[in-house]
Amino acid sequence: MGRNIFFIGAGNMGNAILRSLTEESVFFYDPSEELASKIDAKRTSSLDSGFLEADIVFLCVKPQVFSKISLPQSSKNPIIISVMAGVAISSLQKALKNARIVRTMPNISVVTKKGTVAIATDGVEESVLQTVESLFSKCASTVRVSENQMDAVTGLSGSGPAFVFQFIEALAMGGVKMGLPRDTAMKLALSTVSGAAEMLEKSKLNPGELTANVCSPGGTTIAGMQELENKAFRGTVMAAVEAAAKRSAELGK
Repeated sequence: MGRNIFFIGAGNMGNAILRSLTEESVFFYDPSEELASKIDAKRTSSLDSGFLEADIVFLCVKPQVFSKISLPQSSKNPIIISVMAGVAISSLQKALKNARIVRTMPNISVVTKKGTVAIATDGVEESVLQTVESLFSKCASTVRVSENQMDAVTGLSGSGPAFVFQFIEALAMGGVKMGLPRDTAMKLALSTVSGAAEMLEKSKLNPGELTANVCSPGGTTIAGMQELENKAFRGTVMAAVEAAAKRSAELGK
């Protein structure tokens, strides 16, 4: 396609997206020798030289690092795709004057090419949005949101995989507590979560209706559900999403 795609930062997220773009001309800059040695792409000699060559730039650094970065003006006017939590488009525009900036929030599941990416549409041309969606389609599904929803997205899908990992581990530990070998318990927990997610995705029923279908009167599942309610399971998960979203907003400041 003849596009030069430059990654600033090549940590877990940047590397996962980079590796999905096999048909593109991809290069990156990261000061870490250890990270650079693990990435099968060209590493530029400097941040500036890579930026000046790029048609599309992925900003994959921590928000705290971005504030220390200074980039030159490029005659190519590249599309700038930010994956940084909390950093508003207005802040990016101050640092990258006149650039075509798109704020996104992918989650770590892009590593398995089953990620989810939210794209803020505010002030972005349709052709640019379609370009960004096309790039991410190699490793994720995409949703369009307004920028004022991005902190909520960060709390839910950005941080959500860690919450799911913890839930899966807790399920497995429950199985171990009740006498199962750990490897068997983990296999059961993984298949239970993936199967339930696929069932919900394909079903026309909502989560509450599906839950009700599993809860036989006086049965095992309703007994477990009562314990989850007693321990405020849903409220705790909601509070975790809220805390992560608030932290995203704090990072933007």
